[in-house]
Amino acid sequence: MDKQQWLEKWFNGVLARGDHTVLAECAADPFVFHLPGGRVLTISHEEYVEYLEYWHQRFKGMTFMLKQTLEVDNKLVAVYQSSATYCGGWLKIPARSNKAVTMTGMMLFILEDGVMTECWLEDSSFDLYQQLTRSGVDKSHS
Repeated sequence: MDKQQWLEKWFNGVLARGDHTVLAECAADPFVFHLPGGRVLTISHEEYVEYLEYWHQRFKGMTFMLKQTLEVDNKLVAVYQSSATYCGGWLKIPARSNKAVTMTGMMLFILEDGVMTECWLEDSSFDLYQQLTRSGVDKSHS
């Protein structure tokens, strides 16, 4: 599979659906995961699927749109936007009925022999928090 196909599988199969079969095709087990704030985890497929299940319980109907991608050697960068419906349970924030949210981010992947061995995530979690806690309507997230 080429790198663009790999990205489609990662975002639409792994992240949007939590498909463990696609995860096995796309990522080494375990892989190194760099999180916002400098935290670094070596995470197994089982642990990552558990995390995705947790996330999908709180955010239903997740979709991703790739805004920009860049390939350099064995590195792949994707800038994305995601949308979902918030169902409650994240950071003890109660659910509002059918609260649509958006999130943007960027991921950098290192691929070795077609599978991801390491990735970095930077996302708009703070903006997501604001969408869920502020009152009133913000047309920028409609």
